[in-house]
Amino acid sequence: MLSSTARRSLRGWMVSPGDTGWDVFSLDYHVDGPIATVFTRECMSHYLRVFNFLWRAKRMEYILTDIRKGHMCNAKLLRSMPEFSRVLHQCHILASEMVHFIHQMQYYITFEVLECSWDELWNRVQQAQDLDHIIAAHEAFLDTITSRCLLDNNSRVLLNQLRAVFDQIIELQNAQDAMYRAALEELQRRLQFEEKKKQREIEGPVGSDCGRGRGGEQEDPRIPGLHTKNVLQLQILTHFYQGVVQQFLVLLTTSSDESLQFLSFRLDFNEHYKAREPRLRVSLGSRGRRSSHT
Repeated sequence: MLSSTARRSLRGWMVSPGDTGWDVFSLDYHVDGPIATVFTRECMSHYLRVFNFLWRAKRMEYILTDIRKGHMCNAKLLRSMPEFSRVLHQCHILASEMVHFIHQMQYYITFEVLECSWDELWNRVQQAQDLDHIIAAHEAFLDTITSRCLLDNNSRVLLNQLRAVFDQIIELQNAQDAMYRAALEELQRRLQFEEKKKQREIEGPVGSDCGRGRGGEQEDPRIPGLHTKNVLQLQILTHFYQGVVQQFLVLLTTSSDESLQFLSFRLDFNEHYKAREPRLRVSLGSRGRRSSHT
């Protein structure tokens, strides 16, 4: 029914310097005819906000997939540089934490919010006696998905905190790309250095002094402090990311929505953050006692 009275189109937002396709792309619906009585302009603006939220979450999944691919590809190339094994391991651990977070958020949005809300809407529409009942059911559906996707006015702090988590995922991608570029450049220098060294050994003492320092000593192709800089950068990024997630969990546990409260359980499945944050121990423990009396 909707497909015959609605037209899909792509909407491009105003482009700012540094924006990518992910930042300016949006899917828009143009509704006319009798169905516009239910899908009003205000309703469609809610759908647009939900789509943009889902699109941003999907972008995080795409970025993390790209991070994992980069790790698998470059780990083999950098095998000859064992000093980078620690920083590669740190990247892998942090990316795994982020993958768990995004997967749990997507499960919550897809099944607990969208699927459950749609099932409830369908049941209410089936029982509707007139158009007013259908409109009321649809408005209730929109209110539910808007609030549980953290898009209502009461969830602004939570949404800002979630966006801060998303920002850290982008930061990891940028940091890892920069690290790989620097590591691969150094690997190339080392390979060239070894090639020149072999060439000098073949040519003997009458060969060229290319690749030697001013005093005739061989130049070290390694960049001083590069490994230490990468390790420190990842440690700072990990600390900041975990701090943002920790605050997000605290906000979830104090929410009046039980679905958001239980989301905090899944995000902190191994109680890593609970052990670090006293407010989470109090919130989770008190909620457990309340639920045991019901």
